[in-house]
Amino acid sequence: MTRVLLLGNGAREHAVAVSLVHSGVELYAHMEQRNPGIAHLSKKITIGSITDPKSIPELYGIDYVFVGPEAPLASGVSDFIMSQGVPCVGPSQAAGMIETSKSFARIVIDQTTPQANPRYIIARSLDDLRKFENQIGVENMVVKPNGLTGGKGVKIFGEHLSTREELEKYAISLLTKTGLVVLEEKLQGIEFTLQSFADGSRLEFMPIVRDYKRAYDGDKGPNTGSMGSYSTSTHDMPYLTAEDLETAKTIMNATLVGIKKKAGTAFKGILYGQFMKTQAGIKVIEYNARFGDPEVMNVLSIMSSSLDEVCHRIIDGSLNKIKFENEATVCVYVVPEGYPGTEVIKDSSIAIDPGGTCELYYASVYEKEGQIFTTGSRAIGVLGKGNTVSEARKRAYEDTRRIRGRVRYRRDIALDA
Repeated sequence: MTRVLLLGNGAREHAVAVSLVHSGVELYAHMEQRNPGIAHLSKKITIGSITDPKSIPELYGIDYVFVGPEAPLASGVSDFIMSQGVPCVGPSQAAGMIETSKSFARIVIDQTTPQANPRYIIARSLDDLRKFENQIGVENMVVKPNGLTGGKGVKIFGEHLSTREELEKYAISLLTKTGLVVLEEKLQGIEFTLQSFADGSRLEFMPIVRDYKRAYDGDKGPNTGSMGSYSTSTHDMPYLTAEDLETAKTIMNATLVGIKKKAGTAFKGILYGQFMKTQAGIKVIEYNARFGDPEVMNVLSIMSSSLDEVCHRIIDGSLNKIKFENEATVCVYVVPEGYPGTEVIKDSSIAIDPGGTCELYYASVYEKEGQIFTTGSRAIGVLGKGNTVSEARKRAYEDTRRIRGRVRYRRDIALDA
């Protein structure tokens, strides 16, 4: 039996854990806080830092490690694991810069498929900033920190920044902190997510997913990690043509080659592309070096191929066709009252009524004396499946209502599908 060590403790890692155990592995987990869903699936768990190599548990007898979140990739944990002679599903620190450095990502795209980039500049001075302002107009600008910020660092003029002074103040603060800031043209269009398995030289793509990042119904309010997502039974989106999909795949395949060229090492793991269909064509918003959350729930819940076998093929560089069921999926995130914000409810108990039909994935919660408690971030992902998006949506919302406590959720996830 394959022994796998899983790093991470969110709903993304819970979904990976479910799929790995379903594949027949013996699961071990290393988490920063105890996720009850992962713990119940694991032979053994350890608690500690997932970004400090010194905190990684003994690897003797482990066949491979699956790195869930981006923070360990940024800190070089995957490099440490591989230096111990244990394979890792997750890119090296250098290859993972496709997510952890926005300037690296834009340069790679420029060198491979420049038409997929918005207009942008890697600004290293106030003069660079003002030149770009004059080129595209301050009202068309997006300010991005170069490194990881937990999804909370990107600020868009007209949404997060109201005046030139606010934009310049924020950009200068990033310049002062890191020496550079990425400034981009604001894109208009419809987003979609295309995830893939990568073995260093080949990508195998997963069904397309659409997610909803805004906090409230009608796409109102601040951005979140995501309040829900859906995929269709045909694995495409009604607003995308076959040509759109092929364009996105072509861009990602070129990116895989570009990463190896620039980083000097092949990318192995999960390559996630966030795209936007615009009037000027398909554009890359960003890349991630791991599964999306909640998009991982949509795709792994309908994957009929063995995740364990896929992981072995990633490690060996021998990926082949991966199969997915022709089912639609809808994920609705249940979050604490007040999320996201400073008045978010923490340490509040959640009760789950029995009798549901959906899969539940535990996110930022903890278990104490048999009860589940919130921590202040997203709590539980509810994943419904069906022959149609409408059917999957109905099941997801039926089970969302089974979760009781000081929680809330968006009521319009996949309504526009």
